[in-house]
Amino acid sequence: MPFDGLAIKAVTEELNSSLLDARIDKIYQPEKDELILTTRHPKIGTHRLLISANARWSRMHITESRKPNPKVPPSFCMLLRKYLEGGKIKSIRQIDFERIVYIDIEALDEFREWKSKILVCEFMGRHSNIILINPETRIILDAIKRYGKDLSSFREVLPGKEYIDPPSQDKLNPLVFDYNALVQNIWQQDNSKILSSALFQTYTGISPFLSREICMSAGLDPNIPVEECGEYELTAIYRRLKELLTDVSNGKTKPAVIYQENQPVDFCPYLPATGIYKTFDSVNTACDIFYTSKLDYLRLESMKTNLSRNIKAILDKVYKKQFFQTGDLSKAEENEKYRIWGELITAYSHQFKKGDTQAVLDDFNTGEQVSIELDPRYTPMQNAQKYFKTYSKSRKAIKHLENLMARNQEEIDYLESVLVTIQQAEYPDEIDEIIEELENEKYVKGQFKKRSRPTPSSPRKFISSDNLEILVGRNNRQNDTLSIKMAERSDLWLHTKNIPGTHVIVKLPKYIGSIHDMPDATLEEAALLAAYFSKAEQSEKVEVDYTFRSNVKKPGGARPGMVIYENYWTILVNPQEDRINKLLESEVKEPRPVI
Repeated sequence: MPFDGLAIKAVTEELNSSLLDARIDKIYQPEKDELILTTRHPKIGTHRLLISANARWSRMHITESRKPNPKVPPSFCMLLRKYLEGGKIKSIRQIDFERIVYIDIEALDEFREWKSKILVCEFMGRHSNIILINPETRIILDAIKRYGKDLSSFREVLPGKEYIDPPSQDKLNPLVFDYNALVQNIWQQDNSKILSSALFQTYTGISPFLSREICMSAGLDPNIPVEECGEYELTAIYRRLKELLTDVSNGKTKPAVIYQENQPVDFCPYLPATGIYKTFDSVNTACDIFYTSKLDYLRLESMKTNLSRNIKAILDKVYKKQFFQTGDLSKAEENEKYRIWGELITAYSHQFKKGDTQAVLDDFNTGEQVSIELDPRYTPMQNAQKYFKTYSKSRKAIKHLENLMARNQEEIDYLESVLVTIQQAEYPDEIDEIIEELENEKYVKGQFKKRSRPTPSSPRKFISSDNLEILVGRNNRQNDTLSIKMAERSDLWLHTKNIPGTHVIVKLPKYIGSIHDMPDATLEEAALLAAYFSKAEQSEKVEVDYTFRSNVKKPGGARPGMVIYENYWTILVNPQEDRINKLLESEVKEPRPVI
């Protein structure tokens, strides 16, 4: 749900119990529109309060995530450090169920006197802002987003200007207005409007998502027209809203994060009416889990898109080069005729003399007549030597082109495998690993000069139905480590046949000494994983090669993830079958490193 009035009330109620009288130790501004306040309380401990004025993700909650801070703090961050560091949080209060929060802070000024300041947090979409004001004069000291009359005719947010509250939306405050006000306001709206929209237009601080949730949890259809709503429907709505407000005010929240296809799509401080969700003990924890996961996912998708676009652009050039090389090879192979012409002229040289311009001869290979041009300046034998020389050059060209095309194909195979690993990456730091790999291979430049190297990730780990461990590489460099360094020589190694994909290792116990002792179920499951984590993921028939790790070697100078193998067998699997879902659920998740 959006960070609406109910979510803000739930968060602020929790923050007041955990941050009241907490001292502000440090203030950071990791993003241009985001603050981190590190607070310390002698009884409760240390917390990190995140306040964001992002146009899409404005919010406030305690967070466990960490971001790198700029080397030079922005001016607004320096101002807050001057006025607020060392101060105490006296209250965190929501203003009239609006998306506005006041954080009252007392701190020592330059004369060592306690002075109050208010950090105003406005969570209103693209109008979100964080503003520091003097409570005695209501004068703005500064804001994370400044703007004047050229952007807003209603108010200016500039240092030295008086702070003016955002314009009212002329809606009812659900904390104040009673049932009669709800009925009157609902029935004054257009009869064709649906109930959830009418509720959204009636109360301040209530989002469309919350409006629908209130209707469904009250046992009503949110799409019912207003003209069909009577006393029963409106009473149910009013009671459910008051129940939610009472629970939130008394700290009786039931925070939940709603998931769809294993991705968080919403959060709420109550049990949602529909969907798959996970509950938490704290609203702040639910907020942190939701926003961190959501933003990491969006960042991951953005990184995937940008990096894939760059690799595809490189691939297009390599494919274009392959196209021209193929054409050159075809032309060079056509020069085989020059050898035949030289042999024919040599065999029938007695029939011609210097000055002849053409020789019509019977090809003793096909029996057909061949017309051969002769240079009148040369004797027949000199003409034959000329054709032999042309043929010899073409043979050298063919050999050179075959070498070029082999190296070109290796580059295509490598870049295709990189695309597969990009699409299968689950975390942003996995993309960082791939970028570092591409940097070492000279495909990108200077990505890690100004930041620390990514922490190496671990291979995916699965447990087969025979209780054997299956390891799956996440990228090419990890494939090398997994296959060459981590795997024992007696382990089983798998890879899709002639298709870009990952390396798969089955950790075999000592009693499995031959391929005949290999459990069939584990072999099939490992092959399914190899096919699923490959370019052939969407195919229904995929060939997977398997052999013992002792048969796998990495040639000197080969690109990351590129190996050769011998003495192998092949199994045909379908990565679309239902068994793959059970396999994926068996993955042993390891904790991600904190960045």
